[in-house]
Amino acid sequence: MEGPTPILVLIHAATMVAEGIFLVARLLPPFIIILYIMNLTSLIGIIMVLLGATLALAQKDIKRGLAYSTMSNRVI
Repeated sequence: MEGPTPILVLIHAATMVAEGIFLVARLLPPFIIILYIMNLTSLIGIIMVLLGATLALAQKDIKRGLAYSTMSNRVI
């Protein structure tokens, strides 16, 4: 099975980033009221960014590296 092209991967990543921004915007009032939820969300985001970037650097296949770097960018 053939993998997605880099352009399709970037379009998908941009869509996921936009969806994440809208989700956070809709859930901002509960995040402000309950501060530990915002801290937990930030911690998960930091872990995902570091994990995705580290795994992207360790890959020898360009498609896998792009996939992991996309995972890292989705969180930001």
